[in-house]
Amino acid sequence: MKLKSKLIEFMVVHDFIPARVRWRKSASGVGRMFNDVFHMLDKNERVKLTKMMYSWGLADSDEIVKTLGIERNLHGCAIALMGMHRLFGIKSHIADENANEIKIHATECMWKNKRSWTSEVCVSIDHYERGIVDGINKNLKHYYTTRRSKGDKFCELILKKS
Repeated sequence: MKLKSKLIEFMVVHDFIPARVRWRKSASGVGRMFNDVFHMLDKNERVKLTKMMYSWGLADSDEIVKTLGIERNLHGCAIALMGMHRLFGIKSHIADENANEIKIHATECMWKNKRSWTSEVCVSIDHYERGIVDGINKNLKHYYTTRRSKGDKFCELILKKS
């Protein structure tokens, strides 16, 4: 057995698998499971799943505010969403910000090229974000102008004061 194999075996046996590796695998599994479930459902059931995602985001919003110590304003919402992006394997950053609007660009996503991953799946998951935004500040709009799942170079998320 090679040295690398012995080292990996030692890490597995003694539970030294890095948290980053564990989390990436867990997040990837959650995404795959959501995608598979989404495609197993008929149109009406997909609507229910999407509403469930919104409810979860709404329910999680207070905990996210408390955990991140953010304000319930435009910038705080952007930080909350980017935090959730990081947890689910999405690399994003604030591309533009002014007093009334923030543009967030997501440049990498672990699911973009996964089997049967479609923009419809992304839209369903986006409702989790919408729930977070509404739970943090009902006076903000949340929408996407571009999507990587539709072939764009990045996803562009707009947060705007209404």
